[in-house]
Amino acid sequence: MTTHKVHPANASDSISFKNLYKRTLHFIQEQKLEKHEQLLKPLENLASDKSFWDMGTHGLAIFISADDTKIIRLPAEVKEVSCVANSFCIKPLFQIYQDNQPYYLLALSLDSVKLFKGDKHQIQEVDTTGKLPANMKDALGEDLTDNHFHASVVEGAGLHGYMEKSQEEDIDMDRYFRKIDKLLSEHFNIPAKTPLLLASLPEHHADFTRISKNANLNEKAIHINPHALNRDELLLKVQELLEEKFQDRKDELLARQQSALQENLSSTELSDIIRDSLDGKVDVLCIENGKSIKGQIDTEKRTLDESEELSTDVVNELVRTVFNYGGKVMVMEETDMPTSEGLFTINRY
Repeated sequence: MTTHKVHPANASDSISFKNLYKRTLHFIQEQKLEKHEQLLKPLENLASDKSFWDMGTHGLAIFISADDTKIIRLPAEVKEVSCVANSFCIKPLFQIYQDNQPYYLLALSLDSVKLFKGDKHQIQEVDTTGKLPANMKDALGEDLTDNHFHASVVEGAGLHGYMEKSQEEDIDMDRYFRKIDKLLSEHFNIPAKTPLLLASLPEHHADFTRISKNANLNEKAIHINPHALNRDELLLKVQELLEEKFQDRKDELLARQQSALQENLSSTELSDIIRDSLDGKVDVLCIENGKSIKGQIDTEKRTLDESEELSTDVVNELVRTVFNYGGKVMVMEETDMPTSEGLFTINRY
């Protein structure tokens, strides 16, 4: 369900939850699912817990089973869903999962160095005290070049070894960026698939990219003086960059799908997609945003079963299966889909 962060909008969230709870309970009682009713009952008092609703975000998801209960606050609005089934209904989270991948952001200039960690919806500064220098002067200290002469001067002789000011600055900047890059790797364990974004002036981006040995450094950067922006403005720039990255990824995936079709490594028929998913063949499953297919997967017959009442839908089950085999899921809008069926795969083999 969608929730709200601030008053007075969040005042209605507990009422919306209470109605959703009653609707779910009514369905359970109609179906005579006594065990399910016992699972749901502990949530009855949640509607009156003011402190819980005062801490709202943009969305809420609650998953209940005999083994555990998970309450997850979501960073984005979601469609209201009540689902009683043999497996969790995770489909409303697909888009959030796709959009909300983590990243690090290095805000770099000669006068300041800051490191941020965030996702699409929020960004927080990382404490770099004792790990990263505050600026170039702090990084190089006494090693900062402050004269133009690099050879001895002999009386009566000309001056030799003179270095232009711009050359000195380039050398200092290279040493500064190299030190930043080295300290980032030493002090911050950035996971392999988490990108390191760079916010800097265009000329600094080119030099840092040339010097950096950080495998996480993303080729796309935010070309701006990052310290001229506040945190909200910086987040907007990151969101623009992430949207650009998503468009590139989508275009690449659609081109890859066309090639895979020629090699019989892409499926658009539901029956084929079910079998390929169960066999662990699917590398990427692309689904249309909001797509639903009634029923569930019969794993023994490897077909669609539309008779099962307590099912979520086939799209939900396909995503769970693909995830379990280490595959990826991509959500696209209807206008971007190359097929009217609303889903397609790119297979490993």
